[in-house]
Parts: sequence; structure tokens; C-alpha cells
Amino acid sequence: MQKMTHPKEPPRSEGCLKSPWLILIIVLLTGIAASLNQFKIPPVMPLLMEAFSQSAGRAGLLMSLFAITGLFLALPAGFILQKLGYRNTGFIALSSLILGSGIGALSKGMDILLTSRLIEGAGMSLISVVAPAIIAMRFTSEKRGKAMGIWAVWVPLGSTIMFVLAPSLAGYWGWQGVWWFGVLYAICAGFLFHLFIHPGPGPSSGLSHPAPAKDLMELGRVLRNRNLWLISLLFCCFNFVFIAFVTWAPTFLHQVRHASLARASHLVSVTTILTIVACPTAGWISDKIGSRKSICLIPPILMAFLFPLGSLASENLFLLLAAAIGFIGGFVPTGVFSAGVEVVGDERLGGMAMAVIQIGQNSGMLLGPLVFGWAVESWGWQAAFWTLTPVSLLGAIAAWIARMK
Repeated sequence: MQKMTHPKEPPRSEGCLKSPWLILIIVLLTGIAASLNQFKIPPVMPLLMEAFSQSAGRAGLLMSLFAITGLFLALPAGFILQKLGYRNTGFIALSSLILGSGIGALSKGMDILLTSRLIEGAGMSLISVVAPAIIAMRFTSEKRGKAMGIWAVWVPLGSTIMFVLAPSLAGYWGWQGVWWFGVLYAICAGFLFHLFIHPGPGPSSGLSHPAPAKDLMELGRVLRNRNLWLISLLFCCFNFVFIAFVTWAPTFLHQVRHASLARASHLVSVTTILTIVACPTAGWISDKIGSRKSICLIPPILMAFLFPLGSLASENLFLLLAAAIGFIGGFVPTGVFSAGVEVVGDERLGGMAMAVIQIGQNSGMLLGPLVFGWAVESWGWQAAFWTLTPVSLLGAIAAWIARMK
């Protein structure tokens, strides 16, 4: 197994607070604003289907459309970051989340609600690019795995918050209460971001050493990086299967296993809770063994054998299955975020590298819930769970082929 080489320490922005770990915490809290707004759908999906008289196939658009804006903004987001810097990009992202969630809370029809998800998706896309770029600039390769492992909990932590709180919020204020909670959290996150994240000296880009215009050739080299696109494909497959499972598992438990909405939501929250544990663990292991490939390759193979068990498991066994998928799957994002930055060989280009990664992430988030919902409607739950296996194996193949140093 090859040991990773450690490039020189990335430049540090004097305008930021001195502690990179404090910056990491603020960035993590900001990222959670996007993930909890993304995952406010699954815990209340049956309520939305009833309120708007939607089938499973069309209701899946509420999760998938969130990713459409992110998919189209993935590469532009990298250029936006290079031009405006992480501070301004972060403000645009949070504003999109606040506006989109507010419109969604006031919507009276499905079309308006779907439009609001497109606006929220823009915030998710920008945060997905700017946050890892900040971390890559603040941490050396010796500590980057741990830092990215902590950052990687932004999605499972945000989704866990919603799985736990959404049923109660909906019980008191209807599904609209869940949307207003998303607005309130994004406002609080924006205040913290404004208070602690400051631009560096010099150009308004907010990066201490931004890639100048003459470095567009370097950006082109990033886009031609074969290994980066393979890692993006891996992340596409991972998000396809993971987001599809988390999105539809509560509805399966509610409709097929006759669990209450709160019970179904809490059972699936185990998946995201175990992911929170797995992400930092994966970062520590990755730095310790000097390999990103191992934590990217093995989990998709294991998950491929677990998904078909979903339709067969009783309510209690489903809890164990959800926990296993959560812990095993939690290793993948850490490996992807770390390897994605490192394969381009320059931390300054971390934002553009993350833009390529986000193409894969948003493609998976778009297709997963949509295809799964269509499979449920067409063939039933058992066939739908089986569709996740070949996709997971395709991700493993991409990880096997990609060279990660």
C-alpha cells in the first residue's frame, strides 16, 4: 500500500481566526443549514403526499429537484468561489436557503413548492464547494483526513436533526413548521458565518492566495483529471443509493410495516447518527494508514449486499440494517473529500476540485430518490431496494480504477 506524500503546508489566511479547528466548526454549522433543509422532506413525506395529492413517483421530485440546481451550478460554483471568495459565496448560499425555505413554507401548490426546492438547491451547491475549499486551505495533508472527516458529518448531522425534530414540529405547526425551522437555522448560521469568517488581506476574493486569471490553464487541468472524475462517479453512486434509502425508508416503514410517522423517522435517524460516528473515524483511519482508496472502495461493496435486505426486514431488524448502512456508508464521504482535493495537487484549486465532486454528488441526489420512487410505483418495494445494489457496485468499480495518493 502506497504511503501518501505530504505537500507543503497550505497558505493560511491572516484575516481568519487563527485556529483552523474553530474555522472548521463554524463551517460545519454553516453546512448543516443546507443539509437539514435538504432532508426536511423524508420525515414528513407522507404528509406532503396527502396535502398535495401526489403519487410516490412525483413526490420523489421534492428530493431530486433539490439536486438539479446543484448539478447545473456545480462547475459555475467553482468559478464563483474563485471570483467572489469564500465569504461572499457563503452569504449567497445562505441567502438562497433562507429565500427558498421561506417560499416553500408559504406555498399553496406543488409547483411552487418544487420551485422553492430549486432555490434551496443553489445554496446547497455553493456550500458544498466553498466549505471543503476553506478546510483544504487551513489544514495540511497530515491533518486533512481528520478535518474532512469532521466536515463530512454535515449531511448526516443535518438529516439527523430533521429526522428527530420534524415529526414534532409537524405535529404542532404542520409541515410548514418544519420549513420555518429551516429558515430560522439558516439565519443563525449566517450570523455566525458573518461574525467569524473574514476575508483575507488583499484582493476581495477572500482567499489568501487565489489562483490568478493566468492560472485558468490549471483549472482546465483540473477538469481533465481522470482520477477526479472517477472519484466524482463514485460519489454519484454513493449518493444515489444512500439518499434513496434515507428518503424512502420512513415511508416504507410507515406504509408497509405500519410504524407511526415518528417511529419510522426515528428508526431511519439511526442511519444518519451512525454516519456521524463513522465520518471522523474514517478520517482518523485514513490518515493513520496513509490511504484514501481503502475507505472509498470497501464500503460500497458491503452496502451492495445490505440494500436487498430492506424489504425483507421486520421493524426491529430494519433498525440493525439502518445502523449498518449508516456506519459503513459514512466512510465514503470522508475519503472522497480528502482524495478529491489531493488528486489535483494544489490546495488553491480545492474549490474547483470540489465543483467536479459536486457534479457527482448532485447527480446521485437527483437520480436516487426519483428512480427509487418510480421503482416502488412500478414494481414494488422489493424490486426498488434491489435497484440499489448494481449502482453501489458501480461506485466500487470507480473507486478501484481511480488512483488516489
